[in-house]
Amino acid sequence: MTGQRVRDWMRDLAAEARAAGPERLADGPVLVRNGVYVTVTATVLGPESPESPARCIAELGRRLVEAACDGPGRP
Repeated sequence: MTGQRVRDWMRDLAAEARAAGPERLADGPVLVRNGVYVTVTATVLGPESPESPARCIAELGRRLVEAACDGPGRP
């Protein structure tokens, strides 16, 4: 999936969740996704890393959306 398609998808998800500023909220995960890709590609995180990159980015994304929606549990 291209960066623009990912950003559009994130923006749509944020809008559906009634998050404040879905356009701006979509930018953060795309930047993080790109950074994770570079990090993993450069093998900065080794096999002994306590968290997988996918798990880290998923948790960060959850936290960003919760913050934009004023807390957990708000659809």
